[in-house]
Parts: sequence; C-alpha cells; structure tokens
Amino acid sequence: MSQKRNTPPDGGGTGLFRQMGQSLDKVLGKFNSRSDREPPPPIGKNLSSAPALALCSRLEEILALDGDKTPWPQEVLKFVLSYSGLSWAFLTEILTGDPRHFVIIAGQPFPSGLEVRQPMASGLAGYVHGGPQPLAIPSVRNVENLSFVFRPGDPLKKAETFYGWPLVYNETIRGALLLVGKANQVLDDQAVGFLDFLAQRLSAHYQQDKLCGRVVELTHLDAQTGLPHRTYFVERLGQMLEARKDEGVTVALLNVSGLGRFALSFGQPEAYNLLRALAQDLLENSGPDWELGHLSYGLFALAAPATEQPSLDNTVIVFQKRLSEWPIPTRTGRANFIFHQARSSFPADGLKPEMLLEVALSNLALAE
Repeated sequence: MSQKRNTPPDGGGTGLFRQMGQSLDKVLGKFNSRSDREPPPPIGKNLSSAPALALCSRLEEILALDGDKTPWPQEVLKFVLSYSGLSWAFLTEILTGDPRHFVIIAGQPFPSGLEVRQPMASGLAGYVHGGPQPLAIPSVRNVENLSFVFRPGDPLKKAETFYGWPLVYNETIRGALLLVGKANQVLDDQAVGFLDFLAQRLSAHYQQDKLCGRVVELTHLDAQTGLPHRTYFVERLGQMLEARKDEGVTVALLNVSGLGRFALSFGQPEAYNLLRALAQDLLENSGPDWELGHLSYGLFALAAPATEQPSLDNTVIVFQKRLSEWPIPTRTGRANFIFHQARSSFPADGLKPEMLLEVALSNLALAE
C-alpha cells in the first residue's frame, strides 16, 4: 500500500472523526469510572423499607461469599431476619427424600443444645418439606386442622408465628427456609412476596452449591470405590499425623491380587461391584477418626490411631472374610483372590506421610 493511502486526507472528514472520537472517549470515561468492585451504597438498618433492587443486590453479594469465615447460609439468614423482623431462621436439608426427617444446615441464632446436621423430625418442617407451596401461619395456636409433632429440643416448637418455603429444584424438594416468630410478629404481603423470590433464588443457589461441592469431592475421590485417591489420602494422612503426634498412628495396606483376572472372566462391572463392596465394608467398620484411601487397583489403605489397634485388626479380618466369600456371578462357588497386608507406624517408621507409605509398600513387597 502506498504512503498516500496510509495518510488520512485533510479537511472536514478529519474534524468529524476527531469529534466522534472525543464524544466516544467521554462516554467510555463515564462508563469506566463506575468500578464494578465498589460495593453498592448501604441500604440502611431498616431493610423492610429498602428498595427491591437494593435488596436483590445485597442478596447476590451474600450468595457470592465463599469461605469458612463468612459462610453464605448464615449470612443469608441474618439478612432474612433483618428484613423480616422475625426471631428465628433456619435452613434445612431433607434426609434421603424423607420430607419429615431433616438436618439443620444453618440456624440464626443457632439454638443451644443442637449440632449442625443433627437429625431432626418436626411436624411443621414436615409440612413444608412435603409440598411445593409455602406455608404461612400467623398464629400457630389458632390452627386446629393440623397436628404438629415436635421432638424434644426442636427449636420450632417455640413458634408463635411460622413461615416456611420449600427449596424446590427440578421439581424436587431439597430442603426449606423456615422462619419462626413470636406473638404478633407477622409478615405483610410485600415481605412475603420478596421472600417468595428469595426462596426461589436460594433454591437454585443451594443446588449449585451442592453440585460444586460434588465436583470438588470428585477431584479428591477415586471413581472406582468412592474413597480418597492416593494424593488426597497422603494429604489427609499428613493432617492426621499432625493431630496425633503425641499418640502415634498405624498405617495398614490391604492388597487384593487377582482382580484383573476376575474382570476378564466376569466383566469389569462385576469387578467394580467387588471394589465398591470392599470399600463400603471398610467405611462401615472404621473408626470416626480413621483415614481411608484406594491407592491403586485393589490396593486399599487405612490409617488409625495407635490406640485403636484392636479395632484395626478386626476391620482387616472383616475385609478378608468378605473377599474370601465373594460369590462368582455365573456359577456356584467362590472367586479366588490373593490377599496380603502390611503396616507401618508413626513415628517409628517415619515422620512424614510419604515415608510411612513407602515403608508400608516395602513391607507389602516382602509379604508377597
């Protein structure tokens, strides 16, 4: 291209382009001056009179929280109480599709004597979990056609007024937002309308949070057994050694040989069934403070406090018995596997999880 074509012509065209550029600069300057990171203006202490857009903005800020210091469930409940003026707020999760039995995943204020995720049963929560529509009771004492049954210690039995919104996602109820008030603490239509919206938004966010947790879990767990994979087991073992440095830890490796031959003969799904069953036995017979893992195909790992050696021995016996009695799916008899185990101990065999695992693997090689 020639130099002449590269040089813009003089005259009115240049002035017009310059004016357009200056105008565009002004518009972009105003747009860019609004920083997305600046928090919205405060909406005041009286949330019930705040504009709907400001309330929605504040809600989205809370749902974006991610951290142990400011978990979003508690912050959502604080927000709801500040807005509604009621006394108690709870988020629940129903247990295995049973609407009348649930756990509290967050409470504000959290009742003394209860623990997070402690199984509960309640008539009020059961009604909310059992249907897709919200439940509003301005006065519990005036309700005669519903029978409410409360467990001892259930904080919902303190309700004078009660409101509940089921958390529905994909036509399935996952839990509920429950609000309890004292006498004369009644929500007006505007507040109920906003909380209807909040419950819908909360349902979607709750499901998203569960799915994100599941994704994180899958990055830590072995797909064949559901137990921590090698890297995650070593990480958790390191945490256990730090916590148990004054009492000792025993690491046990349980190796099943013959799984490849078994899979070739009876199919990989059947081999997965066996691995899953063995992993489930380990989970059911392990102590609450143990660490479990599946290090490679058929190689399981357990770490237990040194003081629980007898329980560890019993768990290994149950594991070996289940393995020896595993039926052959296509004919009578039992599958033939070779089982070996080996152990190492902290601090005698090493102070780091990698060293303990290496010693245990060396002992396993000698045992074979």
